[in-house]
Amino acid sequence: MGSFLLNICITLATLSFVLGVETGNEIIKGRVSNEDGDVLPGITIMLKGTSKGVATDFNGEFELGGLDEGTFVLVISGVGYSTIEHSISIKRGELYDMNIEMEEENTHLEEVLVIGKSIEQEKREQPIKVEVINTKKLQAQSISLPQIINQTSGVKVRQAGGVGSATTININGLQGNAIRFFKDGIPLDYLGRAFDLSLIPVDQLSNIEIYKGVLPVKLGADALGGGVNFITDQNIRNNLGASYSFGSFNTHQFNLNGTFVIPKTPLFASVSSYYVSSDNNYRLEVPVVDENRNQVLREVERFHDEISTIYSELKLGIVDTKFADSWYVNGSFFDLEQDNQNNILLSIPYGEAFSTERTYIGSSRYQKSFDRISVDLFGAYSNRNTQFIDTVNVRYNWFGEREREFEGIGGEISETGSNQDLIFKTWTGRMYLTYDLNEKHQIYFNHNIISEKRNGSDPRAPTLPNSDVDPLSLTATYRRNISGFGVSSSFLGDRLRSEIAVKRYELFTSSVIPFSFDGEVLDFSNVNYGAASSFKYSFNDRRYLRLSYELATRIPDSEEYLGNPSEFILANPELTPETSHNINLGLYANLGKSNRYWLDLNTFYRYINDNIFLIPGLVTSQYRNQDDARSIGAEFGINGEIVKNLNFTSAITYQDIRRVNIQDVSNLLLDGARQPNTPYFFTNFHLRYRKKNLLDLSGEWQFYTNYGFTEKYLLESVSQSQEPSIFGSVGNITDLIIPSQHVVDAGITYRFEKLPIWLNAELNNVLNSEVFDRFRVQRPGTNYRFKIRYQLN
Repeated sequence: MGSFLLNICITLATLSFVLGVETGNEIIKGRVSNEDGDVLPGITIMLKGTSKGVATDFNGEFELGGLDEGTFVLVISGVGYSTIEHSISIKRGELYDMNIEMEEENTHLEEVLVIGKSIEQEKREQPIKVEVINTKKLQAQSISLPQIINQTSGVKVRQAGGVGSATTININGLQGNAIRFFKDGIPLDYLGRAFDLSLIPVDQLSNIEIYKGVLPVKLGADALGGGVNFITDQNIRNNLGASYSFGSFNTHQFNLNGTFVIPKTPLFASVSSYYVSSDNNYRLEVPVVDENRNQVLREVERFHDEISTIYSELKLGIVDTKFADSWYVNGSFFDLEQDNQNNILLSIPYGEAFSTERTYIGSSRYQKSFDRISVDLFGAYSNRNTQFIDTVNVRYNWFGEREREFEGIGGEISETGSNQDLIFKTWTGRMYLTYDLNEKHQIYFNHNIISEKRNGSDPRAPTLPNSDVDPLSLTATYRRNISGFGVSSSFLGDRLRSEIAVKRYELFTSSVIPFSFDGEVLDFSNVNYGAASSFKYSFNDRRYLRLSYELATRIPDSEEYLGNPSEFILANPELTPETSHNINLGLYANLGKSNRYWLDLNTFYRYINDNIFLIPGLVTSQYRNQDDARSIGAEFGINGEIVKNLNFTSAITYQDIRRVNIQDVSNLLLDGARQPNTPYFFTNFHLRYRKKNLLDLSGEWQFYTNYGFTEKYLLESVSQSQEPSIFGSVGNITDLIIPSQHVVDAGITYRFEKLPIWLNAELNNVLNSEVFDRFRVQRPGTNYRFKIRYQLN
């Protein structure tokens, strides 16, 4: 695993502090961290030529006392890190406080694996398949989370437009809501859009975990074989970070994070916040009617797609006490306003409709490890208010012009318009327990409950038939309970490791049946069970096989049941949960004797029953159970160091997703057809070069570029006989094809040597390629971003 090349940024703060006139009474204190700001315990600090020295404690801190006046050389070293020699002159009566930063050294992985591994590497090597992205290394970049995740094999994120637009993530052929999202292991339901993939800055996270196949019991949620866990910084230490970026389409992003530990106490306070805004006024081609009443393609500007959002949280807590290893209470606030530019198919423009969301959140978490038992308790309540405003009875064209105005009450999206106001009250609870039976076996239990009640009003919406009752005023209830019990074991001297689990899924919903004549309320409940097993066999420290199977259940979330008018999604209270059989088989190994290149190969099979899809209409859409689906595929990744300081990662993914067991007689010809609106072949190649002291600037430079390719895929299903072959011609179904796409991004980052400041410039879609996502919605062409980041630890 490489070691760390040093970049030391030492600040000698000399304070007038009288320690006495005796010799041998001077002190050097300090703190050691890596380039990401993570503290490094177990680092040795020695006085060269002597046996005097200390090691950093759990917080990465050290104190070396009993020193005389004079000049000394400190030797700072640790396993996997470069050895530092720093000269320091000590004067009587002065206290020396040092901040030492260490970086990875380029030694072979096998030399480090014998002794220890990073937390990220430990997670990657679990029996359950998981990709771990260290986002701390990317925080200086003005990169978005979808861009980061798209560089991972087997994963594809797609957006319906610019900043803040709806996103869909595909993992091994499963997509949309079949993939669950978490923050620090907790399902995101209570946060609304506050941790939306399309909004959250990379600065808010330290890691991203992407699970493929089995979802571990620890996460305690339902998913069909995929999950994304956003990990925030868990190190409680004094720090302050801020960043600001701006770019094309009047896009601005500000981020502020900080933690203050009250000296000589276990108390701490932290703040985490961000602000994002964008006009999203990029240009795209859309069909318009010309002066001869012919439909032609014209390049226009998105004129009504602004977004503005702010998020802030304050956390107060204690750490490392007899009462708790960690306990905090948290208060958060989120506010969003977003214009609605078009329908889901990009065929109708809107000029005045908009939506808002405002959320107040309170939460608390308690963690404590006893002799063999560990306890993790979490609870949260959120009050989320969403509004959807469509009260102007007009029609706009794609040039931002009012074409028609109508008399009377109405809207530009619907005949009656909308002035909708909804309140979502959400309770989330989680209990996670582990018990160590012995060194080889551990059992664990997790239970999650998510309960949501929705009330609201829309004076413009149709009332229930034969009454004047607003259907939104009637309470809609949604509740799901997920329980899991598992056992992890190791055998054959840790060469064989396993995790076996059983899960229980319970759902209850209660809501008015749409368009019912008497306001009939439909109550629906369902209980399902699942099981999972994962195995990993290590041939040695550099090669292992991994096999997993899961019978998974995914309960539709509240939006799928109750609808989302701001996204023009109709309710469907008659949905049934979808289930899936998931199998993963993978190999991880080094290539050659140098250990410079690493191969990650994963194959997968999925069979999904009662597959749920968002079915688009001209204005509204609806989630429905659509047939079954079968997905089979493979993902292939290689990464390593080409030459010193020049690293690469590459990924190739192929997934064959087919509609099967079609019940609708009118669609029997589509049995076995490729699943529509889903990429099936995509690749990614990333290069990064690091250089110090370039152009007479004594800092660190990083140059990086990324190339992504997506093969053409179908917008709608066609029979297998009509499907174009991979890289082949499309024949006579051009209108049903989302074309092949080539996207190149490039950037440069500079870090000052003696200042905790980073500068970044990034150019996206360098080739100005036509890029399409979701239902053939065009994404931005060439665009730029600049960023400045400050981080003090």
